[in-house]
Amino acid sequence: MSKIIKGLMLATVILNTIGCASYYSHYGSFSAQNSTGEERMFVISWQTAEYPAWALQNNKSTEMVLETQCSDRKWRIADRAALQSHCNEVNGGIVACGDPSLDLSLSGKKLAGSDQVCLSVSDTTSSTSIAELDRHILITVNCLPVSSTHKQGDDIKNVDYLKASVVPYSVSTRKVERYSFSDKAPIISDKVCAAEK
Repeated sequence: MSKIIKGLMLATVILNTIGCASYYSHYGSFSAQNSTGEERMFVISWQTAEYPAWALQNNKSTEMVLETQCSDRKWRIADRAALQSHCNEVNGGIVACGDPSLDLSLSGKKLAGSDQVCLSVSDTTSSTSIAELDRHILITVNCLPVSSTHKQGDDIKNVDYLKASVVPYSVSTRKVERYSFSDKAPIISDKVCAAEK
């Protein structure tokens, strides 16, 4: 009998070690203004590995990526579990800190340092972990770009992003099985960018 119990315990340990995660992609798209007041499309995306309730592992996630139509600037928003950085060590929750050379505070002043939060994400239950977010997220923007464009060699690159707002942007997201036919994040068209040049 003890051999059976030991065998079951060993099997449980092995299953928990190997894990039986389900893998998902999450994404949402919405239309809003960038800091210069232009109407743009924005896409936010991330991935998760979710374990059953009996597993020893906690659910895991990648960082979130916020992209802006016509802009090369991508914001990477993370929690402490997704990314070990000074920004995430100093600030709790799901955040992205600004770059003092690229971003300004809401009052238009230079950022005091690289640990000032410019973007934060949560949901209606105030989740502080990406893996716990529900399908309806809230994005808060607390910074402005120093300039909406950046010179790179002979080219002028747009680095604008979502307009700062005291009211969070409410975004509905989709959750789909990774590598399934539905695993296709919205594609941001660049036609409007070419037309404005």
